[in-house]
Amino acid sequence: MPGERGERAEFGLFFQLPQADGQDVPQRYRDTIAQIVHADRIGFDAAWLAEMHFVREFSVLPSPMVAMAAAAAQTDNIRLGTGVALLPLVDPIRAAEDAATLDIISNGRLEYGIGRGAIGEHFAGFNVSMSDRAARFDEALSVIQQAWSDDPVNFEGEHFNYRDVQVVPKPVQRPGPRLRMAANSDESFLRAANEGWRVFASPITAFEEDLDNRFTMYHGARPHAPATDAGLLLPVFVHESSETAKSEAKESLLSYFKVVTDTGIRGWLRRGGTLDDMPPLLKRNREASYDEILETMCAIGNPDEVTAKLSALGATYGVGHFLTWCNAGGVIPHDQVTRSMSLFMKECAPNITV
Repeated sequence: MPGERGERAEFGLFFQLPQADGQDVPQRYRDTIAQIVHADRIGFDAAWLAEMHFVREFSVLPSPMVAMAAAAAQTDNIRLGTGVALLPLVDPIRAAEDAATLDIISNGRLEYGIGRGAIGEHFAGFNVSMSDRAARFDEALSVIQQAWSDDPVNFEGEHFNYRDVQVVPKPVQRPGPRLRMAANSDESFLRAANEGWRVFASPITAFEEDLDNRFTMYHGARPHAPATDAGLLLPVFVHESSETAKSEAKESLLSYFKVVTDTGIRGWLRRGGTLDDMPPLLKRNREASYDEILETMCAIGNPDEVTAKLSALGATYGVGHFLTWCNAGGVIPHDQVTRSMSLFMKECAPNITV
């Protein structure tokens, strides 16, 4: 099992950029870039930026590649990842060009996280049917991988068609940036394993028993893959005082869970559901108390508590890459976020192995 090898774990930062009432969007971007620069200096392995559209309280980050290009110009070592690129919503040729350009600017530091998307507003805004998302994902990924090769793109599909398109430039990484799939179902985990892709998931979007089963299935299908191919995304916040950590994170976390459940409910009602028959995961996230959120979906507390929590999760799921969401909800002040990041890398990260 990967969790028994004693390898060094990897630590990434995750950014979604929700905009709370009264927050200044340019300042949110300045803080994000500054946090990535700080992460580069203190040894984080990666920064993951989510692609989101049309719901400001959920995110004001529609173009991760643009933000990552700004971060690339100010950093040297940290890898820069899409967390995730929503392939059903894009022209895949343009997506391949943007990714290759970012890989060049960053000197081969792009990590290409991919996903199908699940938020109705995203698809409605681009006039794309959610029923087509799986087929569009498959076709778009095939086109992108062709575009990164040395051959012209020739592709005929239901949604995309190209003939003899010579895409330039090519990425620095050959045959292309590494893929990591956001997996929220048994099928997605199995697909990632069969394709040899890295994967990440989150306790926010799955129950504990589902994560256990899915990671077990993934490792069973890829028994010799490094532990760092399996990733876990969760809110992480550290302070010398456990109570202070939980207090400083509370407003931001509760804000996030309200937004994510409100967004999920809107989608559920739009699809014909009712509040009386909500999916179990949406119902759990809507009704969870702060203590339940901390216990089941976060690693928040003093260094010993956070180290123990992440070590236990690594051992349970065999994950070796932790996507730490240091400001879930986006309300924690910048100086508190960077202080937590520094304390995490000094006191927690060296003591977490996989």
